Amino acid sequence: MLQRGRKTAGTRVALIVNGKPPRLKPPASLTKEERELFIELVEAVAPEHFITADLPLLISFVQTSLLVRSTANKPDQISTWEKAMKLQISLATKLRLSPSTRLDPKTLARQPPPPEERPWE
Repeated sequence: MLQRGRKTAGTRVALIVNGKPPRLKPPASLTKEERELFIELVEAVAPEHFITADLPLLISFVQTSLLVRSTANKPDQISTWEKAMKLQISLATKLRLSPSTRLDPKTLARQPPPPEERPWE
């Protein structure tokens, strides 16, 4: 049966009109800390940076990053920290989160240097 009268905001469908894909949403299986870091990472980059296929890698990166943080100041877990750090670096490269993978060397060379005072002036 159709609703009579004006439709509420909750019943309307919101469409994306700017042409950009929606940002990835954290899966329900993540813990509170993992969810917060996931949202922080997804919102730190352009909306089109991650696609749905990146979700498993992104979840692994979030979990590895939290493991690195939790074992950083524990001398008895240095081997765990070292392995997690290597995995974190690898995942960051695959997800194009590190500066060297985000920037194209050809276009970087064409960019003008940032304005700064020259020491001789």
